[in-house]
Amino acid sequence: MESTNEPGPTAEDGEPPDDPLERLGKRVTTGLIVAAGIVGLAIYARPAPPRFDAFAVGGQIVRVDMKTGTIIACEGQQSCQLVLKRGQHLQRIRRSDALPRPAPPTPLPAAPAAGK
Repeated sequence: MESTNEPGPTAEDGEPPDDPLERLGKRVTTGLIVAAGIVGLAIYARPAPPRFDAFAVGGQIVRVDMKTGTIIACEGQQSCQLVLKRGQHLQRIRRSDALPRPAPPTPLPAAPAAGK
């Protein structure tokens, strides 16, 4: 029987493959990666404010996308149009120009005399 002075099987870095410190390091690294994934998922899935807001004006429904600023107005079931898209700005209208001027009050007719 010939004996050789060669050591047993080794890993690439020269340590035996079943080293307890190497296994512990791999487990800790795997645990940190899983924990970071869970934290990332929790941040991504957190509740956010509502994205859309809607209100009714007469027979129209207006929907505002709070994330992009897009405004869509719909009348009835089918007729919808884009009022404002991302990057556009609304022009301010002075209040006096926006509302029609009220009509002057009409004088009341004179009441007939009651004693005749």
